[in-house]
Amino acid sequence: MSTKKNSFKIFSIICLLTLVACSSHVAEISGTSKFSSIQVDKTKYIYHNVKFGDTLWSLSQKYYSNPYYWPNIFKNNADRIYDADLILPGQSIIIYSNISLDSKRKAESHARSRGLWVVGYREELDIKFLEINQ
Repeated sequence: MSTKKNSFKIFSIICLLTLVACSSHVAEISGTSKFSSIQVDKTKYIYHNVKFGDTLWSLSQKYYSNPYYWPNIFKNNADRIYDADLILPGQSIIIYSNISLDSKRKAESHARSRGLWVVGYREELDIKFLEINQ
């Protein structure tokens, strides 16, 4: 039993001396370095969970104070929304807070000239809007 205790003491002392010896050779790090090439997305956005009665028109009015900007929401969620006339409760869509003036103009122009709304069908003008404004 005493051999085990003595062995443990010797081992502990060796570990302690090793740590002390290593810690005395610590050098201060200077300079800068990038550890990641991932760029931080500075675009502010929120996720909106669609509720019964929500439309792109009403969401645009709520978040952008202009209902004619709804094509921006549609464009940014084209992978989630098939038909701009039909969003479903429970869908989670992205609403960007900063949209460019050019995007606002294009969206308003599209919204004003779009024509008839048909639920369950992706209108040709919507398809062209998505293609042109990618």
